[in-house]
Amino acid sequence: MADKQMGTRIEEFKDFSAGEILQMLKELPDACCVFKVVTDPFGTVNDMQFLFVNEKYSSLVGKPSAELIGATYYTTVSNRDEDWIRLTYQAAFMRQSVINRTFNTQFSKWFEFWAVPVYKKGYCAFIIHDVTAEKRKEETREIISNSNNLIIDCAKVLSTNDFKKGVKAALKILGNELKADRVYIVEAKHGEPGEIYEWMDRKSGRGLPSKKDFEKYDFFTMWERHLADNKVIIVDDTAVIRNINKEVYENVLVGRVSRYAIAALHDRTETIGYLIVDNYTLNLDVNLREVMETVAIFLAEELRNFNMAKEMIYMSTHDVLTDLGNRQAFNTTLNLLDGMKLPVGVCFVDINGLKEVNDTKGHEAGDILIKEVSSAVASVFKKKYCYRIGGDEFIAIIPQIEKEVFVELTEKLRKKRKKIPMAIGSIWKDRFSSIEELINMADQLMYDDKAQYYQDSKDRRH
Repeated sequence: MADKQMGTRIEEFKDFSAGEILQMLKELPDACCVFKVVTDPFGTVNDMQFLFVNEKYSSLVGKPSAELIGATYYTTVSNRDEDWIRLTYQAAFMRQSVINRTFNTQFSKWFEFWAVPVYKKGYCAFIIHDVTAEKRKEETREIISNSNNLIIDCAKVLSTNDFKKGVKAALKILGNELKADRVYIVEAKHGEPGEIYEWMDRKSGRGLPSKKDFEKYDFFTMWERHLADNKVIIVDDTAVIRNINKEVYENVLVGRVSRYAIAALHDRTETIGYLIVDNYTLNLDVNLREVMETVAIFLAEELRNFNMAKEMIYMSTHDVLTDLGNRQAFNTTLNLLDGMKLPVGVCFVDINGLKEVNDTKGHEAGDILIKEVSSAVASVFKKKYCYRIGGDEFIAIIPQIEKEVFVELTEKLRKKRKKIPMAIGSIWKDRFSSIEELINMADQLMYDDKAQYYQDSKDRRH
């Protein structure tokens, strides 16, 4: 049955003359040419002689068909592809049909070559199809797929880790995929640089702008001006920054950052930070703008939640009025210190006359006095060691401090009593069995000091 069908097809082709077959080739929608292969005595392909070309091929190589037919490939075609020799040998001598796709730099196009055996050994035909549009669609699909996968990878590590670990992992994924020197977040707090979270290449990431640079130069204004209404800005050549901020360009960027991309992190209408990629590779197989914009949304959400959690923890351990540690923080410190063998200084402070101020001048005046006392205590002993444990009571607990230093600080606080009415009781021990006993001793000394204050006030009145 198969032989009969083949015979029928051969009989059909007998109805066409050689001229009619050539006419079919001329009318092909793609470029087409037929070669006789030229070899040396050893059978190595040296060149190819044109036996036929259609007009589309002539147009492709920029030569009229009359000039090509009878001429050889190497003497007439300048934008030749070396793969043709290999394909010609396979088609003309091995009698194999071969398909190959290549990029032509002269035309900036992708071509697909079909090399097929024709006539007899030593002859072949080429059909050349422009697949640039198809290739670009493939590349676009690949870029979309790669971009989506990169975004998903970042989202996964952000959602499955705590904030700092998740951010570090996401920045590392971005840095590796973008082949960047550094990927980092600069937190913005009331227009000033805050925390910096970064991933940096161990070799090429050295010497890039630091937090000191962000504090010294006004990067935020420059970035906002450059971003304008855009969510992402890609700067392929930082030389353009010279026109925006010459000082930053010459003192920070030159020789360090040749290109960067930046995305703003927003919490509603407020900018809470910036995502920056320094010195990314130019040969990317992802959509940098889309990746930056989408990952920035995830990072902004994580940063907002992290800051809210920090704020809640801070508020639960700090006094709202004075911003000193509250009773809960004080109790935590007692638990940590209890039983430890180390020197510690305790200073108990109570406001003298707070009730009188509240009764005569109002609670607003009383709050001002409370803030003055808290500021005085914090300025002497450092805020992190100070607590407000009652309406008018404050305590400073300073571990691992030398006696001479503690006495000097306590005397410094006592001198402030000339302007701020407060009773002070202080004690230092190199070792203690109970931190609560030390606090009670300091408390008693404070009450003795307060009693002396009121006695002196009574004597002055008399």
